Amino acid sequence: MTIASCIWIGIEHLAKDLAVGAVSPHRRSRQVFCGRLAAIESLRVAVNEQTFNGQSGDLAPEWHDADAGTTIGAGLLSDLLRQRRPVEEVVLMLPPWDARHHPASLEAGFQVPSEVPSEVPLEVTLDHARSFVERIAMSAAAARAVMSPSESIGMTILSPTTPALTALGAGLQALTETWADVERSWWQERHLQLALMQPAQWLSERAAPMR
Repeated sequence: MTIASCIWIGIEHLAKDLAVGAVSPHRRSRQVFCGRLAAIESLRVAVNEQTFNGQSGDLAPEWHDADAGTTIGAGLLSDLLRQRRPVEEVVLMLPPWDARHHPASLEAGFQVPSEVPSEVPLEVTLDHARSFVERIAMSAAAARAVMSPSESIGMTILSPTTPALTALGAGLQALTETWADVERSWWQERHLQLALMQPAQWLSERAAPMR
């Protein structure tokens, strides 16, 4: 029997409890985690421990170093989705709504500060906005190319849990919500879902065992 894949994009923004929930023993799809692996070593350890204890066998998760915020990373993700068919679901983890003050913090995997500085360098703001929009557009295009109503749920976009604290962040949030509302009709016509939700909702709907 062919095992369907659940592709996770942007796992550098993935919370540990969500990752562990994604590989719960009742799940019957292969979890494929993609993102900046250098930023999530502790998460990988927790997930691998969960799957080892559950003796996951063919359902052991895959890890791929592919950053959806770059052109090269997006290309790698597109190829990966095609190679991992059938694809049950594509889950996109969005970065924080607000731009980080120091670009180097992205590579180090630092958490977003509770208060965003009032003066963020313009180059950081522009890079954040461009990367944010490209991440959504390229991930959606790759997902659309491999979705099949008989095998797939669709695409889920998981919102940041921290609210926007800047005008840029609020704008990106509004853009994401509007884009999802307009784009959703394409998916519905093909009997597929396009969902924009909080991580806790995904965890309760997808990762929790059916009662």
